[in-house]
Amino acid sequence: MSEVVVVELRLIEQIFRLSTTADQKAELERAGKLLNEKFQEFRRKAPNMEHNKLMIMVALELMQEVLSLNKSLQEYTHCERLLEEILKDVEKAV
Repeated sequence: MSEVVVVELRLIEQIFRLSTTADQKAELERAGKLLNEKFQEFRRKAPNMEHNKLMIMVALELMQEVLSLNKSLQEYTHCERLLEEILKDVEKAV
């Protein structure tokens, strides 16, 4: 089992201390970096928008990306199952 560590991240102009495992520390830091980049991207597009509204827009875009990736994964899994069935049929025919 991986050791628990505390990571201090500066996320969207605030500092957070988060617990994670040593194995997931780098991934959490990378996620924080990507979140900050996405926030700054939205800040450049709408410099006068309220902070909370920007956060909602960032969250919404990230959730759209998650849903899109989930759909792609489901399609991939479906294709994988179809290929397995085709291979079984070919093996039976041979």
